[in-house]
Amino acid sequence: MMRFTRPLRHARFRRVWYGQAISSIGDGIFNIAMISVVLLHHRYADLGFVLAAESAAMVVMSLLGGAVADRMRRARAMALSDGVQLLAVLGFILGVAAGPLLLILPFAALMGIGSAMFQPAFGALIPSLVPDEDLSAANALKSTTTKLAAVIGPGLGGLLLATCGYRVAFMVDLGTFVVSIGTLIGLKDPVPERGEPGSVFRDARAGLAAVRDRPWVMTVILQGTVQLLLVMGPAVVLLPILLKERGMFDAYGVMVGLEAAGYVLGGLAASAWKPRWTGVVGVGALSLLGLQLLALLLRLPVYVLGCAVLATGFGYALFGVLWTSALQRAFPDHLLGRALSVEMLGTFALAPVGLALTPLAMNVLGDKAILIAALVVLAVSTVIPLFQRAVRTFGSGDPATSELVAVPAVDSA
Repeated sequence: MMRFTRPLRHARFRRVWYGQAISSIGDGIFNIAMISVVLLHHRYADLGFVLAAESAAMVVMSLLGGAVADRMRRARAMALSDGVQLLAVLGFILGVAAGPLLLILPFAALMGIGSAMFQPAFGALIPSLVPDEDLSAANALKSTTTKLAAVIGPGLGGLLLATCGYRVAFMVDLGTFVVSIGTLIGLKDPVPERGEPGSVFRDARAGLAAVRDRPWVMTVILQGTVQLLLVMGPAVVLLPILLKERGMFDAYGVMVGLEAAGYVLGGLAASAWKPRWTGVVGVGALSLLGLQLLALLLRLPVYVLGCAVLATGFGYALFGVLWTSALQRAFPDHLLGRALSVEMLGTFALAPVGLALTPLAMNVLGDKAILIAALVVLAVSTVIPLFQRAVRTFGSGDPATSELVAVPAVDSA
């Protein structure tokens, strides 16, 4: 536990962490409030269009978001993206959701654009806030906090909706953005070094080229694309559906909590453990999802399924921390934001497709066929990348990585 919280000794990281912990809770409040108010005034199908607009905007803007993050102080880019999302929340406070669908979509897209700018900048900021020996712990603390906020935020949002109404819920979310911006202004993180001046689009292409120069990164991104489309998407969708079919839907909330608990345990493990074969451990950790798929396939007792879901969360966290830390060490600071945006785009671009197609495939093939296929894909996509040595070590010893010079984290206690 001491190693897990050690990054909080660094004043600038502690300041950012506080702000983002509060902001992440606000994100959960927004999601539940937005879904509620859209369903109140519109058809079920319209909610799909709203969610798609947010997701599509994030995907389309992800590369440019990374380029922006490498052109200015990362804290300033994060504050700018918070400002964009704040405008979107303000629109919902003023009642855009009660208007026509075409009025809602631009505000939903603003949320996606802000997220596309924010995530690469945040990932690129962390190495400048803590020394290298605390980098894994800082990533673990960040990801675990975000996961817990994803549980707390919707619960608080539901309470606000029930007692105060959706406008108050949106106002609370707006307040969390103000807090976040306040912690980012004046942080004075280092300005990324720039090469030859060029357009944002040229910068985005340079980020793509940097990722292509590291085949092990491309391999893991491709693995993530395949698994999110054909394994993780079906797992997310089938869990509540199959629980409901078996008369155990009341256990779904418990499953969500168990995954979050596993995530915390995985974050604790990742902050304290530095395995020699980082990639083997990280990629192998994702295969723990197979236990959950197997429990659903064999209709095992709900307590066994709960243990499997706990293991899934543990594996997600362990992979996430090891992978993010490896990326932060693999790219020079002036390319890091773009590299992280390429990773986000490549990994998550097809995730909505998997979520959308699983119920349709279930009607045609049945849940057993989908679960068996997911298990096969998971096994194959776990084993094949490990034939590449650089994947097994997550780039340790890769010439492109070993030439990097770490950006010092200058901090005050």
